[in-house]
Amino acid sequence: MKKLAGNVLLTAGLIAGSIAAARIPPMWGGLAASLAVMGAGIVLRRQGAREELHRAAESGTGGVGELERLLGEAIGRLEKILDAPAEKAHAELTKILEELDEFAEKAQPLRIEGLMTYGKIMSIFSRGERALNRAWSAFADGYEKEGRKYLRYGYEDLKETLAAVRAMKA
Repeated sequence: MKKLAGNVLLTAGLIAGSIAAARIPPMWGGLAASLAVMGAGIVLRRQGAREELHRAAESGTGGVGELERLLGEAIGRLEKILDAPAEKAHAELTKILEELDEFAEKAQPLRIEGLMTYGKIMSIFSRGERALNRAWSAFADGYEKEGRKYLRYGYEDLKETLAAVRAMKA
């Protein structure tokens, strides 16, 4: 609710500020008031976003436990295709990448722990996801040797991400 109220105040302040500033000469009092309304909207919006992150972490729709489960499943499935035939590896990698699309959304509650923690986990994960996408592309184009190389890189990066997520629990 706070996020919605913040958005409304931010929008109203923006419109009022635009009208006040467009006048010649500008209506400085109206512009100052609209900036204050926009500031209040920003504060409410941020509070609402923070509350949403806390609710998501508490309800289990994100956060450490959910990420640990998602990564563990993906790593287990990757282990099975490291030495599989290229066609099988490509097909399974397609499914794994589709499931990993949820990771960024489910990682949002980690921002509660701080941006440095969130940034560290997301940078390791994104490196691994890029490697897996490269592996998928290489397998699709028939470059099996390159596909296997990037599949290993992605696998190692996901294991590193899982270790970083588990370290948060400690």
